[in-house]
Amino acid sequence: MIKKIYLYEQMPSNLEENGMPINDWRDLPEITRIINSTFSFYGNYQHEGVNAKLIKREMFIKAFTENGTYQYFRIKTAKKNLSGITITATHIGYEANRNFIQSAYIDNGNGKQIMDKLKESLAFDQKFSYESDVTTYHQFSAKQVNPIEAIIGSNNGNQNLAGVCDAELDMDNYTLILRERIGDDNGFRIDFGKNLASIEETIDDSSVVNRLYLIGGVPEDTNYDADQEPIIYAYLSVSGVTEENVQIGKRENGDCKTVEDLKKWGQSLFDKDRIHEPKVTHEVDMVMLENTIEYRGLYENMMSLRFGDTAYISLKSLDIEAKERMIEYVWYPTICKYKSIVLGNDLGMYTSSIETQVTNVRKNLETRSDELINAVINATNWITGSKGGYVLMRPKNAPEEILIMDKPDANEAKKVWRWNLGGLGYSKSGVNGPYGTAITQDGAIVADYITAGTLQGIKIRAVDNEFAIQLYNGKLKFLKKSGNSEIEMAAFAPTYVGEDLQGINLIQNPGFSFALSSKNQDGSYLNVLEIPKDSTATDRKLKLFGKVNIEGNLYVNGTEITGSSGGSGEIPGELTTEKEKNAWAIWSYFKSIGYSEQAVAGMLGNIDAESGIMPDTDQLYGPAYGLVQWDGSAYPLYGPNEPNGRLYVQNLLRKAEISGDYRNITTQIKLIEWCMHNGQWIGAVNPLSVDGFKAETDINNATYAFLKNFERAGVEALAHRQEQANYWYNRLHGLNPSGGTWRNPVRSSYSITQEWDQIGWGTGEIHGGIDVASIPVGSTPNIYAARSGTVTTVTFDSIGGNYVIIQHDDGYWSYYGHFSSVSVSVGDSVTTDTVLGIMGQTGLATGVHLHFEVWKGAQWQRVNPRSVINF
Repeated sequence: MIKKIYLYEQMPSNLEENGMPINDWRDLPEITRIINSTFSFYGNYQHEGVNAKLIKREMFIKAFTENGTYQYFRIKTAKKNLSGITITATHIGYEANRNFIQSAYIDNGNGKQIMDKLKESLAFDQKFSYESDVTTYHQFSAKQVNPIEAIIGSNNGNQNLAGVCDAELDMDNYTLILRERIGDDNGFRIDFGKNLASIEETIDDSSVVNRLYLIGGVPEDTNYDADQEPIIYAYLSVSGVTEENVQIGKRENGDCKTVEDLKKWGQSLFDKDRIHEPKVTHEVDMVMLENTIEYRGLYENMMSLRFGDTAYISLKSLDIEAKERMIEYVWYPTICKYKSIVLGNDLGMYTSSIETQVTNVRKNLETRSDELINAVINATNWITGSKGGYVLMRPKNAPEEILIMDKPDANEAKKVWRWNLGGLGYSKSGVNGPYGTAITQDGAIVADYITAGTLQGIKIRAVDNEFAIQLYNGKLKFLKKSGNSEIEMAAFAPTYVGEDLQGINLIQNPGFSFALSSKNQDGSYLNVLEIPKDSTATDRKLKLFGKVNIEGNLYVNGTEITGSSGGSGEIPGELTTEKEKNAWAIWSYFKSIGYSEQAVAGMLGNIDAESGIMPDTDQLYGPAYGLVQWDGSAYPLYGPNEPNGRLYVQNLLRKAEISGDYRNITTQIKLIEWCMHNGQWIGAVNPLSVDGFKAETDINNATYAFLKNFERAGVEALAHRQEQANYWYNRLHGLNPSGGTWRNPVRSSYSITQEWDQIGWGTGEIHGGIDVASIPVGSTPNIYAARSGTVTTVTFDSIGGNYVIIQHDDGYWSYYGHFSSVSVSVGDSVTTDTVLGIMGQTGLATGVHLHFEVWKGAQWQRVNPRSVINF
């Protein structure tokens, strides 16, 4: 099974969350891990890969490892090369090394206590947990050192923690675990048989010791007034030692005060450290092994080994059996196979003189610097030859710049070419300049032969294979190359009336579009304004996208559009007056978000009495203003007392983060809904809650509840308000907009978590719809049809989960995704009161929500859902 590799701009709070899949690898990515050393990721991504522009240094990668877990890595380099984008990353555990330990000391502690002490001594808090299963007790000190350096690194010249405890550092994302050992000893046995090309066996018996001359300390009951000799034991041997194979070595331990202690310690060198066995490594090319028919079984057997596991291997050349562990591997995370493994028994090299990731990188850079210096020396010999001239690299051991001079000494040279990260420049006044001729780091060209003045009568062109920009004769043209000819797509040109210059025009030619666009952080962009390809002087066309705010007056064919009627969907033809249109805006909006018709009628009865359902209305001789006559003079919901009602409404809109003209009915309708949930509704009479009011089915009760709970007024005018409420119910009930009503498919509390023109989570493509998440999070409300129509599709796929498609009149479709269950079938006729199913989390989803799309003209021809529904 292919395992995906995921890309993240930031580390997710939930490590189980999948990021953006990156699949277009030129080669199989690799993970390399070595005990108490490297844990790194390497990959070569295609230039033309879908996400090539998104991959950057300091982003994060999640990949599947040999122990069955996903691990995170931080990208350290992302460099373009001839074959792709080379990515190197280190395990997230090494991020702990950004911290610092000023001083940490424990006199006698087990592994857990020492790791706790290290965490307690950090300069700042991180997500990392420090754990250990080491039960033996040790003294340990770390001073002025980074945490990973203290555990497996140089520890500022002192023995590191892994060496002190004879332990190994395991990393599981944010968990650092000091283990007595990584892996298991399950008695795994391998018989390599005859020598194989895919297995390189190395045996070093030069350091074997099978008989010990032991020296201990001075006994504690010794008379120290006289010179005393330490305890000595000669000799301690392993079984089977003869005069023909004996190899004697001396070992000292001043902590052993008795012969028994000394012998016990000496025996541990044989039993635990295995000093009598040769140092053995087996480097296994698993790819080669897999592709040999003869050793296919051996390959399958070795694939079951895990990092740190023990294997018992017969060394036929020495007639002994070696005990080795997997100390290193290179793993293919996408296909879940080893590329190579290393088995060995010389673990001291990993615990006593370990180099950290940073040290390894520095060593590689020094190697590269030496290679560069040698190459430049050769180049210097080529350039100078017998003609003179001197090349100097500074500083010598880690060069950062090149000087080409007329004299060997930089302090004496006058004519100097200087090349460094800042750019390339020439000075005739010595190494410190000034540099009159230069190409700077940001691409600017400076030349002392170009002086202030005017460039006239020239043609400037910037050309690539298909596109040209030309500045000539007062015009800036954008051209498409077509064979040997060029076609003008658009041009900036001066415009005249007669001989009088009027200004500048951007002129679009038919067959080519012109657009203004906005860009996302990931590099994708979408149009804000577009002149489409089929626009001509006789049939002019313009498209606007996104949120269009107009300050001032808007006229269409000479008629001013005031925006006062607002609302959701078109207005029924029966409603002709401004007041009726405003009432319809309130009626359709509050119904679309779940209010009963009786509750909305109760609101309208009160609003009619307060303002005549006209938004831009001041209270006669009073401080209030607007549809519900907001009054902030005594008990404002927000801010200080404000006797000016207009200013108070504007204060509330800023607090509610509602945009739009405060005098507009659509703006004030949204403010009423915000006030319902932010302190205006006081619960003085039943129904006490806003949700209870939304479900009210008695018009008179709804009118009374809104009067007492929202308007907070007396009951003197209640009868008139109830009369008005019943009038508006009878006037608006059953009416339909001439173009078909659109209603919000979610009729309970919700939040918008993603807009239609953003990059969709987990797909890397434009979202195409609006994500509506329920409140409270995780709740599963009903989902309704947004408009009357016929169900054409009820199905499931891995992206949309359980989804439904409805076809409407006049070329519209609507799409509903991620249902937990569906209540309709293909062919059903539905209205805006039809429940389609239950909001859920099926398909590609990280939480309970509805993915809602609107299509116009053809299926999958997406338009912004906000163009038909006021979410």
